[in-house]
Amino acid sequence: MTPADRVALLQSTMAAAYPARMVTRDLVEFDHRKKEDLAAGIYSIVSLGEGGYANHNGREGMDGTHRILLVGQVKLAEKTPPSQVEDAEFAMAEEVKALMRALPAGLCNLVMTGFEQSGQADAPYGWIAVKLEAKE
Repeated sequence: MTPADRVALLQSTMAAAYPARMVTRDLVEFDHRKKEDLAAGIYSIVSLGEGGYANHNGREGMDGTHRILLVGQVKLAEKTPPSQVEDAEFAMAEEVKALMRALPAGLCNLVMTGFEQSGQADAPYGWIAVKLEAKE
């Protein structure tokens, strides 16, 4: 599967699993998003490239690892306590974890290696950055 095919399949899989959320391949700053999309929550899928190829004779540029960043963005009401923004981030991370346990055959080699979050620094905005890898 090509990296382009993989991110497209991940996008359609996530959109089907979480229809209330916006799922896109375009990472855009908060202030360029629609308020209603941010309120619902947005997942952006970004390819970070490939590497770690086997490079055995005849297998050059093959059998590598595709790295993907899945960014979740959400905005809660003004004056929302930072801990509630953190809870919204946790909810998004749990959705991604649940998705990883139910991937379709074309994505079965995709693994979640970890996630980072805002650390309550941007309330009422929240974000997560989930690291994914697919080994060929």
